[in-house]
Amino acid sequence: MYWRINCTEHLLLDLNVDPKKAPRRTPTTPNNNARAGDDTNASTSTTAQRPSRPRSVTYSTGSGPSADHSFAAKQGAMAVGNDLDESTVVVRWASSPDGRFLAGITSHGVYLWSLKPFVLLSSLVYDPVEDFGQMVDVIWKDQNDEDEGSQADGEQKQAGGTGSSSGRNSAYATLFVIMSMGYIYEVAVYRRDAPVLEYQFEAQHYFARGPGEGEGLPPFGLAQRRTYRLPGSGTAVCAAAAGSEMAVVATRSHVHRLTWTGTMQSSTPVREIYDNPLAQICQIVYVGSGEGGKEEGKVEMYLFSDGSTLRAPDVAGKFTVIAYSAVSQVIAVGTSSGEVLLYTAGSDQRLDLVAKLAFDHGKAARVSALAWTQDGSALACGYSTGHVVVRSVLGYELNATRLGSQHLPEYLTPAPSLLAWATGSTRLAVFSDCLTSGDALGAQQADALPFVRAALTTVPCEGNSKRVCLFSDEKVFLYRCEFEAQDLSSQQPELLWHVAQVPTQYITSNWPVRFAAADDDGQHIAVAGRRGLACYSVDTHKWRLFRNQQQEASISCTGGLLWYREYLVVACINHEFQNTPQLLFFPRNRPLDTTSDLHTVALESPVVAMSCHNSMLLVYCRNMALYQYAIFDDMDFIQVSLRRAIDLSHTGIDPRRVRSLQWVPSALFDHRPTFLVHEGITLRIIEETPLAEDGQSEGPRYRASSVVSDRVEFTITSGVNFGNMHSTVWWFSGSQLYASLISLEDFMDGGAAPLVSSSARRMMRIRPEFFPVAISADKGMAVGIDQDWTLEEHAVIGLSKLPIRAKLYLHNILDHMLSDGAEQDALMYAACFEHLQFFPHAMEILLHEVLEREMDRDSATPPDGSNAPLAVAAAHGNTMPPAVLPRVVGLLENFAAFYDIVVHCARKTEAAFWSRLFECVGGPERFFRQCLANDLLETATQCLIILQTLEPASVNEGNILALLAKVVATKNRDLCLEILRFLKMTAESDPSMRNLLSSLRGIEREQQAQ
Repeated sequence: MYWRINCTEHLLLDLNVDPKKAPRRTPTTPNNNARAGDDTNASTSTTAQRPSRPRSVTYSTGSGPSADHSFAAKQGAMAVGNDLDESTVVVRWASSPDGRFLAGITSHGVYLWSLKPFVLLSSLVYDPVEDFGQMVDVIWKDQNDEDEGSQADGEQKQAGGTGSSSGRNSAYATLFVIMSMGYIYEVAVYRRDAPVLEYQFEAQHYFARGPGEGEGLPPFGLAQRRTYRLPGSGTAVCAAAAGSEMAVVATRSHVHRLTWTGTMQSSTPVREIYDNPLAQICQIVYVGSGEGGKEEGKVEMYLFSDGSTLRAPDVAGKFTVIAYSAVSQVIAVGTSSGEVLLYTAGSDQRLDLVAKLAFDHGKAARVSALAWTQDGSALACGYSTGHVVVRSVLGYELNATRLGSQHLPEYLTPAPSLLAWATGSTRLAVFSDCLTSGDALGAQQADALPFVRAALTTVPCEGNSKRVCLFSDEKVFLYRCEFEAQDLSSQQPELLWHVAQVPTQYITSNWPVRFAAADDDGQHIAVAGRRGLACYSVDTHKWRLFRNQQQEASISCTGGLLWYREYLVVACINHEFQNTPQLLFFPRNRPLDTTSDLHTVALESPVVAMSCHNSMLLVYCRNMALYQYAIFDDMDFIQVSLRRAIDLSHTGIDPRRVRSLQWVPSALFDHRPTFLVHEGITLRIIEETPLAEDGQSEGPRYRASSVVSDRVEFTITSGVNFGNMHSTVWWFSGSQLYASLISLEDFMDGGAAPLVSSSARRMMRIRPEFFPVAISADKGMAVGIDQDWTLEEHAVIGLSKLPIRAKLYLHNILDHMLSDGAEQDALMYAACFEHLQFFPHAMEILLHEVLEREMDRDSATPPDGSNAPLAVAAAHGNTMPPAVLPRVVGLLENFAAFYDIVVHCARKTEAAFWSRLFECVGGPERFFRQCLANDLLETATQCLIILQTLEPASVNEGNILALLAKVVATKNRDLCLEILRFLKMTAESDPSMRNLLSSLRGIEREQQAQ
């Protein structure tokens, strides 16, 4: 789902802020450095001794770093070796939950960066105080829904040109800075009222702002609010955010849990957690999720200095780092041997191993950093060798990059210490410690890796599932090939991509692109960034934007967008109407305008996921309500009516973890709807349950009836009807692509039977050699991307490094049907694809796989351990699976390419398989005679080698003469010479062929003379 594009971007990492360049300093706030007894929290005492006053530097207008590229070239990383200033070494990093900011601490300083553009915004530098110790860790307060809403309001005020009137008393976010002697600094990230710095150059000249730079630098600064003191005298070592209400701080002796306001909740001695007195806690991760997203049921996971963790089983090597995704609920654990282990937390708090991922890019390397994307769909892994590997949520390796040192000696190897996904998850910031061969710190550097991601991951609509549509933080990529040609190697890969650069006037202020959706025809693409949206026409190569920035800034797409025929459906927050959640329906051929006759649907809560099936629109909201709308459109008129509202609060589904919502195709949907919900990595069926017997229920209740699969990367519902098949539900498990075939009978009965059936024969599995991102149902193909394993740092990573792969699944479906005894369904399904160019090739694969499977089965050892083959065992009464090969041959006989398919399959298989194959088609001589009767002379010529192998020489002589007579009559010189060459080849070993060849010398001389 994430692939590298373009080159590595080197970032300037410089902590030396000159106070003379920024005269506007931040005085301490009234609550800063509170004395003992000033705080009302009885369990957490504030400091009795005033800490050192911080030197706060925040950039303001006319101050800040100038664009000195020569300095960036010389100081791309911090000083090297003996010149390394320990006061400027960042000892701990922390990325904000929304991916906008980065906090870092040195021994006595706190720093705040913007990730895009990467700029140091503010810093708090303290004078060393022995009683307080040094800074050891920094954490961000987790944001709940209310926090996100307030931040959205603040962004809208900024977009409208008004600053926050509350200043520092209203914090955008909160940091906890942990001191080694048990003190905690509460630091607020506040929005500044004053304008932010402008770019400074040595000479005035015109310059264009890049993506995300339209409003200048984010107007944020740092200010200390309070100082807390942990009980006891233990030395603090690390901390972790434990939800929106609590933080966890570990000392050498205790683990303390306190609220973000400083109130102590509980303390646990470390010896009660781990019995090794010499080991201390190095990392804490808060894992698990209660039902419906509640805080109950969450537990702490510890990583100790001896490389052990209590919950994960022992592996080769020691554990080095832990990362947890609250969306997918998958725990990633890195080891010193280079392995990455993926676990899921069960209901009994046990860890179930999902995958064990080895390092395949050279010698074993220690895992030094892990980072999940905001939506939990991908994991970035950093290694001590400088490699950065990105994998999908279930472990599929998407790409790998090796970092290089920026203007540093070759003996320094960058080892990533923090991986941070920026907002939108299309840009990965990598912060590395450049180590010597003895693992000594020589320098620090920062890099940014640009990525593209599949539009299917953000909007799983039908348009995105039919074709390969990718997007980066500023571009959209659409693959234009129809996958009909078998050999694309002669074409330049770049020419097969349609690349659309998002307009500068949109992306500069609304970076990054968060959602992208292509329509069913692949002719229009819509994208949505931080605010507003933009539409692109593939035919005209033109973009459509809002008429003015006020309209553009009035909406924020939060629940995705999709196409319904001639309309673009947008799930957004309308800031002009008191942040009301709405569905907006924009006509495709009209300008984007919110003041015109725009059809809108008001909602009670923001949208989490939506999908459209024919004229039915499903919308799932954050308040756990699901709405079903019916859409009626005619030319320039559209009407949307609510059919039903369903309360899903009893299903136990967490709205924050829902990736997609789709319907289970069913003729009974209007009376008894059933849904497919992809939550985290689990695919569930939601269906109606009977009313409670107590009569207190006002309407039908819904519950999660069954789990279709607990290993799902994405899911697609293909509603294209082929023969007796109504639709297909696809999902990818990280290694295999599953398909549940819903027939017309299943559709009439409710549709859910193939999904919940325990029989493996109701489910089809395909193992692609790439990561699938689209299903071309009308071609019978799964399409995906297989990027190169390792990308060099300085190589230009263009579109040629995104090779598209396609895998036929038509033969798999037919094999599935025939094995299930549904010959008529298989015939009707195959007839829908007979017109395709590669149909004979797909049937040839079907025949070959079934033939090879049955030959292997006949020669296999039976389960009872005897040495007799299964065929012999069956003769003695043992059960044997029914033969599928005769059914395949019976299916192929209905198509004109039957004879070519059989011959081509036979010529590509072992000669030992021929007798079994031609036994099912009536024998090789009968098959040859039928080819002659149908004037398939080339096919009959290819059968000669089969006849020679399976039939006696007396039979072959007459057949060859009959074939040669027809070939001579048609005056096909090339085919006649080919028959004669065959006779020469076989004459050396077969006397009858030698005699036949001598009798045909005249014909040979005639053909050669021509």
